[in-house]
Amino acid sequence: MAEIKAKVVLKQKGEEAFVPVKQLMVQLKWTKGVDLDLMAFYKAKDGQTGGVFSDQYPGGNRGDLNAFPFIQLDQDAGVGGTAGENEETIRITKLDDLNEVYICALNYTDAAAGKEVSFADYDGHVMVMDDTGQSFGVPLDSTEKGHAAVIAKLDSSNPIGGKLINENRVLSLSDFFAQVPGANLLSG
Repeated sequence: MAEIKAKVVLKQKGEEAFVPVKQLMVQLKWTKGVDLDLMAFYKAKDGQTGGVFSDQYPGGNRGDLNAFPFIQLDQDAGVGGTAGENEETIRITKLDDLNEVYICALNYTDAAAGKEVSFADYDGHVMVMDDTGQSFGVPLDSTEKGHAAVIAKLDSSNPIGGKLINENRVLSLSDFFAQVPGANLLSG
């Protein structure tokens, strides 16, 4: 497994860390031969839901840092199950209008092939960095079978600041679409 080089590592499901900032960078890194896709889904304070994910998916939108939801995905790496130093990055420049942001990964390779595997079979992890340089690592190591993983949740409903929570919850695609606010956009 790739080493997580973060100041704080949220190793256990349910662990959380206070993130008192407004801007974040989220990176999904892996080296195994699999196409993992980093995604962010959100629920806004006004109840609106949505998502930022690769435009390789129908309805996909890589987002915009200068307009709502102020979330942007840089690229779609690992296409075709390419092994190597794979990395996808999501930047969030404003959390003021959002209550929840779900950082998720989809195992495109195995979902497309209909294979049931666990994310622990690969070496993925997420690194969340704030604008002060503080970093938080969350390993993608669940042994549950499924194609979608809710890796972490940013809860910014508290006016004092947001919390980063290790979710590491693996779901079938149908449960993912039903349970994660905005994820139903991916199914269209």
